[in-house]
Amino acid sequence: MAKREEKLSPELVESLQGEKIVTLVTTDQETKQPDLSVISWVVAQPEGDQIKFAVGHKANSAKNIQAEPRVTLGITGNGSCYSVKGKADVSDVIEKTMKLRIVTVDVESVEDVIFYGGKITVEPEYEKTYDPKLAEKLDAEVYSLLKE
Repeated sequence: MAKREEKLSPELVESLQGEKIVTLVTTDQETKQPDLSVISWVVAQPEGDQIKFAVGHKANSAKNIQAEPRVTLGITGNGSCYSVKGKADVSDVIEKTMKLRIVTVDVESVEDVIFYGGKITVEPEYEKTYDPKLAEKLDAEVYSLLKE
């Protein structure tokens, strides 16, 4: 059985400093079924007890969290896959270049969930398919908010 921790390891904190594909599981406010989305504006706080991420102001995940704050984040990093569970809080709408919300997750448990004998050797990568100057501007705005 995998060892469960109460906060992120320093290695996971380091890997969660932006530009990371992370899955987010919330509870759909209407159907009460698990709802999966993918986020990338993610920053872990140095102490490993909190993760902040940004979503669009109308994101279903934000509405779901407001109705049911328990979330699970799926993180690939440090050679493995982790299930991070916690309680989330959603900010009011923040108006910058785009309207967004900041979600703050208080980490309650971190568990290595990779299958027996598995090790991640290459992490997923992605590219932004919209205007590079806009991407740079949005990133700068969002990361300044996430690091507050």
